[in-house]
Amino acid sequence: MNRMASLRIALGILTALLCSTLAMAGSVPREAPDLTLKTTGGGTVSLEGLRGKVVAVLWISTDCPHCQETCEAFAPIYKEFADSGLEVLGMAVNPSAPGNIDSFRKKHNVAFPIGVSTRSDWMRFADLSVMARAYVPYMMIVDRNGMIRYEHSGSDQEFWTDKEARLRSELELLLAERPRAAQ
Repeated sequence: MNRMASLRIALGILTALLCSTLAMAGSVPREAPDLTLKTTGGGTVSLEGLRGKVVAVLWISTDCPHCQETCEAFAPIYKEFADSGLEVLGMAVNPSAPGNIDSFRKKHNVAFPIGVSTRSDWMRFADLSVMARAYVPYMMIVDRNGMIRYEHSGSDQEFWTDKEARLRSELELLLAERPRAAQ
């Protein structure tokens, strides 16, 4: 292989890596798109209806050990900050979720609502390409004004390794902010 061909291959690999990195998340802050959670009890919760609260949107698979651990870690944080204006929406995207959400919530001590969603809804909400390789748990935190301020993909090892401390830090900052007056 000549030097020019090697250079083209290397450039192609670098371009692919850059594109895959850029495809992993939209820019932050950005306005959160519409989102409605359908609960197992038949109710719905909309992001628009939660305006004025800080909302952590957590995309999970009920079969994923990391997601199970994350939901368990969220339990005391949710209880601690719920009265300060925190809401959590769990969005289960795995095919077996419709049949096991209730047992999942009980087994992992989950007090926040979890409903069934789809991968395409997740990709749309996260502003990801449908071709992106995205991993759960995947979390976005929406501020009181409907803006996505933090986003953590399942591959964000730095965040997930120390998720409780990092999550508390981010939530405390957003919960201390007051919503803007309606215009």
